[in-house]
Amino acid sequence: MLILKDTIEEIKSKIDIVELISRYVSLQKVGNSYRGLCPFHTETTPSFYVNPSFKTYHCFGCGASGDVIKFVQEIEGIPFMEALKKLAEEAGVKIEYSSSNSFQQLYFNFYKELHKEYIEKLFDEKIALDYLFSRGFNEEEIKEYEFGFSPINSKIPQKIAQKLDIKSLKKFGFSNHDQFEGRLIIPIKNEYSNVIAFGGRLLGEGQPKYLNSYETDFFKKSKTLFLLDIAKDKIKTADFAIICEGYFDAIAFHRADFKNAVATLGTAFTKFHAFSIKKLTQNVILAFDTDSAGVKAALQSIKILISMQFNVMVAGKTKEKDPDEIYKTQGSSGLYSFLKEAIPAEEFIPYVLSKNYDLNNSNAIPLYTREIKNWEKTFENFPEKLQTFRKTAEKISKTSITVSVPKPKQKTNLPTLDEMVIYLLLNNPQVDIEINPKIFNELTQEFIKSLKNLKNFSFEKLSKDLQKYIENILNKMEKFEINEDYINTVKKKIEEKTLEKRIEEIDKYLNSATEEEKRVLLQTRMELVRKLKKLGR
Repeated sequence: MLILKDTIEEIKSKIDIVELISRYVSLQKVGNSYRGLCPFHTETTPSFYVNPSFKTYHCFGCGASGDVIKFVQEIEGIPFMEALKKLAEEAGVKIEYSSSNSFQQLYFNFYKELHKEYIEKLFDEKIALDYLFSRGFNEEEIKEYEFGFSPINSKIPQKIAQKLDIKSLKKFGFSNHDQFEGRLIIPIKNEYSNVIAFGGRLLGEGQPKYLNSYETDFFKKSKTLFLLDIAKDKIKTADFAIICEGYFDAIAFHRADFKNAVATLGTAFTKFHAFSIKKLTQNVILAFDTDSAGVKAALQSIKILISMQFNVMVAGKTKEKDPDEIYKTQGSSGLYSFLKEAIPAEEFIPYVLSKNYDLNNSNAIPLYTREIKNWEKTFENFPEKLQTFRKTAEKISKTSITVSVPKPKQKTNLPTLDEMVIYLLLNNPQVDIEINPKIFNELTQEFIKSLKNLKNFSFEKLSKDLQKYIENILNKMEKFEINEDYINTVKKKIEEKTLEKRIEEIDKYLNSATEEEKRVLLQTRMELVRKLKKLGR
C-alpha cells in the first residue's frame, strides 16, 4: 500500500506531539521543550525530551527517537500502517488505499479462520469439554470465551495457510507443525477484538503446561494484555483496572462480573502494559498469585506503576493461591472480599518485606531498615505515599527510620553563547537570525550543519558526542524561556563574538604584515573595537 508523502505530512502536522505523548508519559515543561521518564527503558532521571518545534521525541539515555507515527508504533507495538490509520482518524485525514493486499488483513484473516477451526474441534473432543466442565464452565460460558482445541497431529494451520495462499507461516507465528496440538486453545485478541495469537493449555502429561504463540509483528507479550478488548470500557466506567497473572485468573474475575480485569501473558508486567491501562484509568488493583513468585511480580509491577503516577492497591490476603482458585471455592463473593481487602502499595511493601526477616531479633532490624530505605526512592515524588510507607515500616519494625534530607542543588554556571544558540535553534529552528558557524565550537558547528534541511532533521542522525552535548545543554537551560528578549540577547552576543573573532584574526596577521598592510589592519581593528564598545563591551 502506497500512501502519498503529503498525506503523511498532513497527519503529522495536525497531531500535537506533546498532547499525544502526554497520554502515555508524564511530561514537564522545561524551557520551550518537554521532559519525562523514557517509556522505552527503565530510568529514574528523565532523559526523554519532546520537541514541539521539530515535532519529534528523543531519549538521550537509550536513543529512542522519532515522530508521532513512530511513537505510536513503538508504544502500542503496532505496524506503521496501523499507527498511521489510527492517527489519521484522530486528525480527520482520510486515507484512501486498498486493503486487499494488506499483510495485516491477511494476518487477521488467518487467525480468524484458524480460530473457527479450533472452536469446531473443541466440540468433537470429549477430553477438552470434560476439562472445562471440571473447572466449572457451562456450555454457554465455553462459547462466550471462545475456547477451542487443537487435536494431536493437527495440520490445521497448514490447511488454513493453503486456503489463503500463504506460502510461509513464519510471520504468522507457526512453523511446519501446529505447536498447540493436544492443547485447549484460548484466543488472545488485540484491543480491537482481532485474534492475534493463542494460548494453549496442555491436557494431559507434559511440559510446558501453558504455551503462547510465537511473537510476530502483531503480537508481543510485553505489549499485550489478555481480555483488554472486553475490559477497556469497563475499566473506564469503574475507573480502576484489575491486573492478574494468567488467563484463567482474568476469566474468573469476568465470570464473577468484574469485567475490568486483564492479565499478562506469562511475562513480567511492563511499561507498555501500563501505557495501555493509563489511557483508561490511573487506579490499579494487582491481583497476582499469593506465592513468592507472585509477590516478587507484584513488587516489580509496583515500581513501574508508581513511577508512572498510578494509584496502586494490592490484593493478597487469602489462603488460596490465585483468583481462579478463590472463584472455584468461594464464587463471586470470594473475589469481592479479595478485592475489598486490598491495601495500598505503600503499605503492602513494608508488610511483605518484613516476612524476609525475624524482627524479634534486633540484628535483623537494621537489615530490614536498609531495604526500606532502598524502596523510599520509589515514592520520593509522592510525599503522602512516602509518609504512609515510612509510618507502616516504622510500625512493623518498632524502630524509627531516619528521614533522609536531599542535598540542595548546586547553582549552575551561566550559559555560553554556544549553549544559548543551540538551545534557541532546538526550540525555534526557523528563527530569523544570522549565524556565522566559524565563531562556534565544533559540536555547535555540527549541529548548525544538521539543520540545513529542517524537514529531514533527526536526532538519530547526530553523533553520540553531539547528542550528549545537547542533553547537557537541555538540562542546564531547563529554566530558560525563548522570548523576544532572549533572541535579542543571542543576536547581540553573536555580533560581539563575530567582532572579537575578526579582531583575533587581525592580531594574528599583524606580525607578518607589511607596513602598508599593518596600517590598514590597525585602522580596521580600531573600527571593530569601537563597534564592540557601542554594544556595551
